[in-house]
Amino acid sequence: MKVIYSKNALITLHEIIEFLEYRWTEKEIQNLNNDLEKLIESLRDKIISYPQIDSNANLRFAFIGKKQIKVFFETHNDSVEILLFWANKKDPKHLKFLLNLK
Repeated sequence: MKVIYSKNALITLHEIIEFLEYRWTEKEIQNLNNDLEKLIESLRDKIISYPQIDSNANLRFAFIGKKQIKVFFETHNDSVEILLFWANKKDPKHLKFLLNLK
């Protein structure tokens, strides 16, 4: 299965990495990278057993980085699109807007 990153996902991942480089150790950043690689691998292998968001069966999320970061993604027939990386300590009011939820 093909894994695609949305523009928003790339922007939010870059923001998180910049913050982590300032606040975390290199080992913690590497652990986050390993978690992300494991997630991508499971998505490519079509192992999609992650929780759904509301009633939308295609919109799901997974935790990475010791549950510090939530990755939102949408499943399609032949691909998975990573929509957003969300630091769990951020204000959740903006989350619905970024995911275009009503």
